[in-house]
Amino acid sequence: MLLELNDEIITRTGLSDDQLRLELAVQLYATGKLTMAQARRLTNLHRIAFEEELGQRGLWPNYTEEDLRQDVATLEKQGALRFGRSVS
Repeated sequence: MLLELNDEIITRTGLSDDQLRLELAVQLYATGKLTMAQARRLTNLHRIAFEEELGQRGLWPNYTEEDLRQDVATLEKQGALRFGRSVS
């Protein structure tokens, strides 16, 4: 979906396109409408940069059980995490 905004509205905010994307992403994340990963993709920021932005605004990442499952699955696919083996 392509979202079009009237140039007058954008100009009125005084924000650049990137800043407007960031504001939208932060708000949607803060209200639980988007996950952190979804909101971050909206901004094109790296994960750490997005988390720092949230922290500066007093918003802390909501790390859910589903987030943990996704992280574990990613680490397993990358071979960085193997269950059932001892680490020496």
